[in-house]
Amino acid sequence: MNANFAGRLAFISGAASGIGRATAIELGRRGMKVAVADIDLAGAERVAAETGGTAVLLDVRDPASWGAAEDCHGPLAVMVSNAGVAGSTDPVSQTSQAAWEWSRSVNLDGNFYGLTQGLSRIVASGLPGHLVATSSLAVLNVKTRIGVYSAMKAGVLALCEGLRDELVGSNIGISVLLPGPVRTQLLEANASRSAGNISVDRLEFQEELLRKGLDPMEVAIMLADAIGTERFWLFPNRDLEDRIDMRAAEMKESFRLPAAG
Repeated sequence: MNANFAGRLAFISGAASGIGRATAIELGRRGMKVAVADIDLAGAERVAAETGGTAVLLDVRDPASWGAAEDCHGPLAVMVSNAGVAGSTDPVSQTSQAAWEWSRSVNLDGNFYGLTQGLSRIVASGLPGHLVATSSLAVLNVKTRIGVYSAMKAGVLALCEGLRDELVGSNIGISVLLPGPVRTQLLEANASRSAGNISVDRLEFQEELLRKGLDPMEVAIMLADAIGTERFWLFPNRDLEDRIDMRAAEMKESFRLPAAG
């Protein structure tokens, strides 16, 4: 992390557990003030006590909630838009409108509000800043029953790529985090926050992947190291680099196929 960020404010959504909690701890350890934001206020308060930060109640689906949460703090230096849910586990073809809208409102709308409102706050400070959003390595390896989740995370990636182009020549950086399996409470939180009519089965393959996943602190250290740098892509699961190669190879192969007709 660039030393110019010490003593300044980082706002972290989804910070009551998992990657968000680890990021709050790591940025606090490096001397930043942290706003620990989550819809689980009790969880946010516990993390704030660990970090010396401030707990903030935040419903990422509501743009007014973002404004109210950020109004409680001083000039913003870093926005980490991290909150997300696994969403419905139904196949795409069987996903209800309610399940689609729930996943979209948290995983895509929430990141749009976090990135755009965070950027406005950083610009208003007149000082260098940094944006980070959490996408997922799942966008490169879409499987049955995580299609809706992957679609939303692909949207987050596109938002970050668009902002990267917009921020060229400015004093504000941006990074996109694409983790593979990480040992978080993603599935537990998913079940507790979904509406009763949305399928959120805990799939055996997901549970197994998470059990074997990275420690969230490993992810947080990579994220913190990127702040104040030009590093855009953050891939903490180094052993899964082949997913990028496999997708690229499949796409390139399509150019070698004979034209139709």
